[in-house]
Amino acid sequence: MKFYGKTDVGVSRTENQDCFGIYEIIPGVTLLAVCDGMGGMAGGAVASRLALDTFVQSMREHIIPDNPEDEPDLGSVGLRFSLSASASEANRAVWQEAEDSRGKLEGMGTTLVALLVVENTLIYSLNIGDSRLYEITADKIEQITKDHSYVQHLLDLGKITYEEAQTSPVRNIITRAVGIEDDVVADIKSLNPAPGTPSAPRWLLLCSDGLSGVVSDEEIAELVREGETLQKKTESLVAAARAAGGPDNITVVLAEL
Repeated sequence: MKFYGKTDVGVSRTENQDCFGIYEIIPGVTLLAVCDGMGGMAGGAVASRLALDTFVQSMREHIIPDNPEDEPDLGSVGLRFSLSASASEANRAVWQEAEDSRGKLEGMGTTLVALLVVENTLIYSLNIGDSRLYEITADKIEQITKDHSYVQHLLDLGKITYEEAQTSPVRNIITRAVGIEDDVVADIKSLNPAPGTPSAPRWLLLCSDGLSGVVSDEEIAELVREGETLQKKTESLVAAARAAGGPDNITVVLAEL
């Protein structure tokens, strides 16, 4: 598998409160994650970085055995528990940092979308908030994660159409985030680990809403299919978001299976 990521401040913002990481936990086990911070000029950046660092460190502690002679627990039950527990650790870290700030970081939080890949064996996604994971193939693009947002809630109730959701004035209101409350529940899904082939390519894309909020799914898929390399595909996605106005920070992490 191959991976590439890029983050960009966008056109309208002066500070990048997104962050991302690509980590090899142990050989053959890779963790990808994107966080999109919120809560003011200071709070958003603090929340996203603290959540990412805590989440990754917790995943390392869960997967890497204390005794070097022991085998890591890479079973489905163990990995699901590790993801859930690590998201909770990240949430507690951000919540406590805000509590300890004496009001300076009150209300800060962050989204979190992550992908855990045990090469050719298991793939799990995790999300909290409205940062997204897409699967892209030669003939389709599918949003794997479900946004924790007010607009998604209205869609689920049938109150608005998909087209109305794209321009809704409340589309940036999220209903779940890391660090906003003292506890949070992450959505975890199992994905097909089968690798792509030259005739049937397959990509997994993690992104903040700085991309998905301004570039259509169809254009995202087209740019991923057309790029010559992962780096060029990723850079094209960031450029498309900037060309669409770049109203928010833009973060893209692309995996080729």
